[in-house]
Amino acid sequence: MTVLNYLVKCSALLLVVMAFAACDADKFYDESLSLPGDRWPGEEALSFTMNIEDTVSPYSFYINVRNSTSYKYNNIYFFLTTSYPGGGLSRDTIECTLADKSGKWLGKGSGRYRDNRILIRDDIRFPRKGEYTLRLNQAMREEVLEGISEAGVRLEKK
Repeated sequence: MTVLNYLVKCSALLLVVMAFAACDADKFYDESLSLPGDRWPGEEALSFTMNIEDTVSPYSFYINVRNSTSYKYNNIYFFLTTSYPGGGLSRDTIECTLADKSGKWLGKGSGRYRDNRILIRDDIRFPRKGEYTLRLNQAMREEVLEGISEAGVRLEKK
């Protein structure tokens, strides 16, 4: 291999790596937690804690859901409880659609699982600096919801 060929291959590899890194440049926070056996007990909350220092910039808020193709519903409801720095709570009920009316899965993937990133709110701003805790519970009125393998939250700084 000549030096020129080596440099061309290294440059191409570097460009590919940079392209993949740039695809997620807006990510501020992204975490999902696994649910053993694709089972989510109704009383089990998934908890996510983040430190917010920027109260001026807007963020986009997403929920990540990984479901198996054996999941028997076309949607999922969540309870989202937010704990604010210095005290205070809020609670929202959120619906996320996972399949269209014909039953075709909307998420990415093939085989047994589909990954969904669902925009919940755009242009949100945090009122105070400090530590925020978000807790997700499934709200599907089942003691144990089957077919969900992961759930999480993602914040992107705009």
